[in-house]
Amino acid sequence: MKRFLGKILIALGLFCVLAAASLVWYNLEENRRAGTASSSALDAVMAQVPEEVLEDRGDMPMVDIDGRTFVGIVEIPSLALTLPVQSEWSKENAKISVCRYKGSVSTNDLIIAGHNYQEHFGMLKNLSTADEVIFTDMNGRSYYYEVTYLETLGSGDVDAMDAGEWDLTLFTCTIGGAQRVTVRCEATGKVSETGSRPDIRKARDESEHVRNNP
Repeated sequence: MKRFLGKILIALGLFCVLAAASLVWYNLEENRRAGTASSSALDAVMAQVPEEVLEDRGDMPMVDIDGRTFVGIVEIPSLALTLPVQSEWSKENAKISVCRYKGSVSTNDLIIAGHNYQEHFGMLKNLSTADEVIFTDMNGRSYYYEVTYLETLGSGDVDAMDAGEWDLTLFTCTIGGAQRVTVRCEATGKVSETGSRPDIRKARDESEHVRNNP
């Protein structure tokens, strides 16, 4: 009986090991797919960034890429991230790239959300105050921000997400989805000049803080 019980425990142990390995593989594969999708979308969005910064064409102009709409590109140099930003949040959209949750650069209340894939917003928790964040709209105009505050909110705490007068907020869920890593940023006042070469194009040409996704 003891021998039989021992075999059962060994079998259960092996099953648990295999299940854990499968979960790790699944997460790695999800991250790889997210990185590939985001990189492909970034190339397509970059192709539609003008060669010179345009005059404003209304609030957050959009471009269409394969049936999805994008409002710009967010760069986080300290994390080596450059990501296209879709116009609307949804679970399906977030599998491709980060998304505008609400707000706008023109009203200084833009909120960008993303999944916690390593190639999306999974490393937000590693940001520090004074780190730079750049948002470039589809006019080619870059808006510069500085991280000023990091906090962890409950997954359902919508009021807290909107609270405060933050110029830019980035957030992602923690593993398991119980909380949200939230990064608050303030505008530095630096904005690209109309007629200049877009900063995002210069950075892309020089391969600065651009992650090569798998």
